[in-house]
Amino acid sequence: MDRRSFAIRALGLAGCLALALSGADASAQTTSAVEVRVGETVSFALPRLVQIIDTEDHSIATMVVTPDGQARVTGVAAGRTRIVGRDIAQLPLIFPVTVVPARP
Repeated sequence: MDRRSFAIRALGLAGCLALALSGADASAQTTSAVEVRVGETVSFALPRLVQIIDTEDHSIATMVVTPDGQARVTGVAAGRTRIVGRDIAQLPLIFPVTVVPARP
């Protein structure tokens, strides 16, 4: 094995090791929970540029993505749903959503 191929293999191994130690996983799903009250809206920054994203159940919560990459989730009825989408690399984005009753 010559020096060049040894160096390339060593760098590849080092990169794989760094990803493993950092906890990075290409198939990892985002699990940050979102909580919103009925009739209110919360905003949060999406971790990556999305290709498609929406709530699973529009009767519980709706959402829009603003041009600056913020997700705005509005509570419609008390319950649980998820925001499900894919980024531009086709990796999944999933956020659990809990909608709680409006304040009295």
